[in-house]
Amino acid sequence: MGIFNWISSIGSTLGLIRVVEVQDPEAPEKITARSITLKDLATEIRGEEVRNLAELPTELAITFDRIFEAAGIKPAPHGWTIERIKSLLATDQFKSMDRLAIQKAILGLLATEKAQVDDLVKDAIARDQAIDAYETFTQKKLDSRTESRQRRIAEIESQIRQLRDEIARLNDESKLDQDRFRDWRKTKIAYEKDLAATLSYLLDKPIITITEDAPPTTNNK
Repeated sequence: MGIFNWISSIGSTLGLIRVVEVQDPEAPEKITARSITLKDLATEIRGEEVRNLAELPTELAITFDRIFEAAGIKPAPHGWTIERIKSLLATDQFKSMDRLAIQKAILGLLATEKAQVDDLVKDAIARDQAIDAYETFTQKKLDSRTESRQRRIAEIESQIRQLRDEIARLNDESKLDQDRFRDWRKTKIAYEKDLAATLSYLLDKPIITITEDAPPTTNNK
């Protein structure tokens, strides 16, 4: 889970597994580490709403915020979310701090505002669950579309083969017509010559027309 790994990198899961001294005098002197399982931190997201969102035609243009909203992810009453921590870490103040100082500062802020680390981890896990679910639904949808396209491609390729076969058949038929016509014409010319020869005994001028020029042929591709 990408988001959960990211929050873990902030510093031993923000103090879940070790004691961190807090410099803020108004904050508790230390935050006691305790054991907790991912099962305890997991939350139920609205999977059907996420699925419906993935069914939209513009599924790959849907923002993460819309996915989180559809999944029913809301900030805890204290208002702290994993996104708020990400925003803090992006500021110049935190960029200039080392990891331990960042951890202490964040834990100090959380303690001051009575925000539980559990809530932030739950928020991160819920967001990760939501986008994982969205990815699963979207992948299935895209796989279905791809399969449909592949079937259509196969149909078109089959039609192309059939059309090519049809073109070849028509070309063969045209060639056969030309060959048969050529043979027929040879027979015709021979008959006309015999006819003219026979009439030559009766007339002093030839009246039978004999055309021996080759007829136009069809250009078969």
